[in-house]
Amino acid sequence: MNWFKWLLAVVAGFIAVAAFYLLVVFDLNDFKAEITRKVEQQTGRQLQIAGDIGWTIYPSLGLSLSDVKLSNPKGFAPEQMLEVSELKAAVALMPLFNQDLQIQQLHLDGVIANLVTRKDGSSSMDGLTANKTTTTTETETAAATGPELQLQDLSVSNLQLNLLSEGSPDQRLTLKSLKLNDFKANEWAPLDFELVVLSSQTQLDVKGSAQLQLSENNQLVQLKDFVLKTDFTGVPVKQLSLETELTLALDKKQLEWQWKKLQLDEIIGSGQLAVNYAKQAVIKLDLQLDEVDTASYSSENSTEQAGTTAQQSQAEPDLSALRQFNLDLKLAVNTLKVAGLHTENLQLALTNKAGLVQIQNASADLYQGKVLAKATLDARKTPVSYSFNKQLSGLALRPLLTDGADIDLLSGTAKLSIEGKGHSLLPEQIKKNLLATGSFEVTDGSLYGVNIAQMIRNAKATLKNEAQTGDNSEQKTDFSSLTGSFNLTDGLLTNPDLKMAAPLLRLAGKGSANLLSEELDYQLSTALVNTSKGQGGKEKDDLAGVEIPLKISGTMQKPKYSLDTKALLEGQLKEKVESGKEKLKNKLLEKLGGL
Repeated sequence: MNWFKWLLAVVAGFIAVAAFYLLVVFDLNDFKAEITRKVEQQTGRQLQIAGDIGWTIYPSLGLSLSDVKLSNPKGFAPEQMLEVSELKAAVALMPLFNQDLQIQQLHLDGVIANLVTRKDGSSSMDGLTANKTTTTTETETAAATGPELQLQDLSVSNLQLNLLSEGSPDQRLTLKSLKLNDFKANEWAPLDFELVVLSSQTQLDVKGSAQLQLSENNQLVQLKDFVLKTDFTGVPVKQLSLETELTLALDKKQLEWQWKKLQLDEIIGSGQLAVNYAKQAVIKLDLQLDEVDTASYSSENSTEQAGTTAQQSQAEPDLSALRQFNLDLKLAVNTLKVAGLHTENLQLALTNKAGLVQIQNASADLYQGKVLAKATLDARKTPVSYSFNKQLSGLALRPLLTDGADIDLLSGTAKLSIEGKGHSLLPEQIKKNLLATGSFEVTDGSLYGVNIAQMIRNAKATLKNEAQTGDNSEQKTDFSSLTGSFNLTDGLLTNPDLKMAAPLLRLAGKGSANLLSEELDYQLSTALVNTSKGQGGKEKDDLAGVEIPLKISGTMQKPKYSLDTKALLEGQLKEKVESGKEKLKNKLLEKLGGL
């Protein structure tokens, strides 16, 4: 067996000599010039390796590089596309003989990538990608005979990705850390990462952890136990937390993302997202939320954003992005508070087909009533156009108006139907361009701020130099029904057939409300019925049946009511004349009867 010992000694000596030669005598830096020349020949870019190229021994044999730079194409700014402070890669040698690539360590530190996109469409990546036919062939070959990839230890720290686009705000992504351990194909491996995203005045701090699995052909990526936490700066939203599972099929270009738990500040919900991006992106989103209150988002930062909003309001919103994808959205919200209004059991079904957005069905419980709506938004051209149809029934009108418009004017149970269309999404243009028709009916309600019956009696007392009747109760006019129809054109809402039926009076007429100036202009005719008892009147009112003009002016916030006292006087005089005629007629009949 001595010969076997001698053989082992010779092999060991040979390995030691080879290792000594590779690690001490053989200098990898001698190949720097050849490497940089090849890179420039293939890509037209300048590669600089300022630091030394060295060997690593632990955990296995590998290479280390430092201060590596790869330039952007000529004429691009910044000059460097990629800068790497330190790179270490170590592979297991023996598995390579079986075409098994086991990367025992891959470490990147201090990476800066500047990806520039110009207005003409050229980018930093031009010239770095291979021919599509060649790539396809190589991919198919690799899938059939390629080595199995295993990665035992991956760490990335201080990676900064700058997305620079001419004419658009710059975006910066900084990967503070990324750790992936014990990674093998078709096996779950722990993944942790932390990154920061900067864009103009907005910052996102993201932390995530998950179990990662990659298929052998590198085409299926799965994440389970995926926990994501994001803190926002510069926007009303403060924090987003997700507990999810994600599946990405690269070959089919499909993404499925299950949101088991979603929490956006105080908003809690769940949902799922599916995306197919093989051609034009097709997105399906199903979202269920518990309670949503938008008040904190609309009020916060309102002062800071006032100037920006004023500038943006001068230009049409750019909705051209809607033309780039199809969307199928289903939204359910238990309680929604928006613009002061409270709704419950909101159900929304919305689709977008290359810029044609349709709300096929929207329903909600609203102030003891129900609202049903359909709408269409056409963003395939600028300015956008829209149309809608709404049906509201059983609404408690007073709290709806006070919460939604800060108007304490009417109460009762309301039924409303409205159909409209228009173009432009600028606030002032919406009021000007909106064309709408509709009708309304309010039952068992009150008109607040005025007691019309008392106004008439006080006007009569003034004309007779009598004391006015006092009434310390709430100023309002009760009615059993209030009906009418309306048309909206050029910001002016006209109401040609307003009618009010009340226990004390009848009212009818026409008028208008200017949505631009919020001014009211109504010319009405009112008359007391035979009895006005219950609102300060006596059993039999001698003004019963006398029609008196009533004018409503002022604004929606502060309406003004005024009676035409001249008409009231004329009505009284006419009543006296008629009464005198009747007395004269009776006397004549008495005399004629006595003949």
